[in-house]
Amino acid sequence: MWRVRSGLWVLFWKLALDAAVVMACYAIALLLRFDGQVPQESWRWYLYLGPVIALGYLLANSLFGVYQAAWQYGGLRDVSVLAVAVGLATAVTFGVNFSFHHRPIPVSVNLISGALIFLAMGLLRVGPRLSAGNLLALLAGDSGARRVLIVGAGNTGQLLAREFLQNRRWQYRPVCFVDADPRKAGVRIHGVPVQGTAQDIPALVRRYSVDIVALAVPTLAGAELDGLLAICQAADVPVRIVPRLGDILSGKAQPGELREITMDDLLSRQPIDLDYGQCSQCVKDKAVLITGAAGSIGSELARQVLSFGPASLYLLDNNESGLHDLRLELLPSSAECELKVCIADVTDRPKVFRLFEACRPQVVFHAAAYKHVPLMEENPDEAFRVNVMGTLNICQAAASAGVEKCVFISTDKAANPSSIMGATKRIGELLVAALSRDSDAIFCAVRFGNVIGSRGSVVPIFWRQIDRGGPISVTHPEASRYFLTVPEAVSLIIQAAAFAQQGQIFMLDMGDEIRIVDLAAKMIRSKGRTVEDVGIVYTGLRPGEKLREDLVGEGERLVGTAHPKVLLMESERGQSFSGEKLLAHIRALDAGLREGVPDLAARIHALARLGCPGAGRDEGLP
Repeated sequence: MWRVRSGLWVLFWKLALDAAVVMACYAIALLLRFDGQVPQESWRWYLYLGPVIALGYLLANSLFGVYQAAWQYGGLRDVSVLAVAVGLATAVTFGVNFSFHHRPIPVSVNLISGALIFLAMGLLRVGPRLSAGNLLALLAGDSGARRVLIVGAGNTGQLLAREFLQNRRWQYRPVCFVDADPRKAGVRIHGVPVQGTAQDIPALVRRYSVDIVALAVPTLAGAELDGLLAICQAADVPVRIVPRLGDILSGKAQPGELREITMDDLLSRQPIDLDYGQCSQCVKDKAVLITGAAGSIGSELARQVLSFGPASLYLLDNNESGLHDLRLELLPSSAECELKVCIADVTDRPKVFRLFEACRPQVVFHAAAYKHVPLMEENPDEAFRVNVMGTLNICQAAASAGVEKCVFISTDKAANPSSIMGATKRIGELLVAALSRDSDAIFCAVRFGNVIGSRGSVVPIFWRQIDRGGPISVTHPEASRYFLTVPEAVSLIIQAAAFAQQGQIFMLDMGDEIRIVDLAAKMIRSKGRTVEDVGIVYTGLRPGEKLREDLVGEGERLVGTAHPKVLLMESERGQSFSGEKLLAHIRALDAGLREGVPDLAARIHALARLGCPGAGRDEGLP
């Protein structure tokens, strides 16, 4: 009730102010028309008709929604609406006055007053945006504000400048623009001049004492961004970027915020077009189980799967704290989904079978695994126990519980594996192929490479090393890898799962190969530092690591699918061996682990090569 009354009072004062404006403008128009000597008859008619004319203008404003507009954010459209409303009222007043044979108020007064009314009403409404504080900030500067050079004089740039000028809480003052279009040079936007192109940034930084460069170009590509970072690095000025529109719409960022450069920006990965209908059909109204749910891939899988509306979602991991945090995050979005946390180890076979029997999942994403290459070289028994035996437990439990589809999360390191981690993941792929032959459940695997931001990846390690002042440690100057973001990888996993058929192995499109040293240099420049200041040291390849990752293994080839970023791995591998023989070798090696198997790493690698061309004999296998 209080808000209603308050709103009515505000509207009353708006109407009263506009009525006063109309009366005042008509009086001024009369004085202008008669050069200050207004006849008494005209004054009398003005006093009689003035309130009626004012009411006409108020009705026109109400008709066109002038009083509903939020003028503190008003733009050209709002001014145009006001012009139409005032123009209509002026035209009606002019027509009525013109129809009179005797006109004590000349018709020219209607036109003069209409122009004055539009100017006065417009100034009253844009007044808050031309407040004394904002004018002083623009003309004299705000002593506490950071001076900003904005790259990009388009829509995003002008909106950013306007936000900074209107909202002083950001403590930024735009001093100039640069833009790739030379025709904009010399133009002023909200009073801020466009002073050249990106090549002029170093000179402009010195001339305007710029504190920070803000990138306001939504279509900025990786190579262009890297070039801009190099220019800003030479100018010794930090760089920030405007938030993405999606982040603003979702509430993760606000207009006017500036964020630091991220790996998504540096790698310039293109947005993925998913077949949402097909992905939704894969999981909607179904029971879905995710292993390794507390990890980087598993937790993002949980978020994205939940968005497609499953009937129930089971999160399995042995990481209690991680599961607790994930459940708290997902609970607000799971009103129509049964969300269950299952604390268990995938190597605990009896418990895994009991969970599957109780949950009866229809779709399973198996992401639980050990993934750190150097650690698994030192602990091959644990790699085999989790990555092989854990996968066997999950797949057999899935077949026993009658799942529709089981998706095994693999890695590009499974192609011609040189590491224990890669070899154990390759054995997992062989299991998928073997179990798919005698099961009604669809078993498939999805390979992809390094994931930006996952725990243990080079990116967060490099950020920490830069923040500490350096140096950055790189294994080899020619070491190269393929990278995906976590959301991108998970979206494509779900897409692959949606159209997967029995025993298929998919490889995600990883984009261009990136040298690790080049990645480190980009990250250094994004912080406004130089490679010379931070430093890069080479530590040598670690055990099991490759100089470059393989996308396909021996005897494999990639073919296209219904989605351009999901490729199907066609292979002779996995077809030239017996599933029973594979399972027998796995069980024999598992039994030998408890007794201490000699040459365990060699046996794991031999098992991973089962079915390869030229590996027909069981050399090195238990």
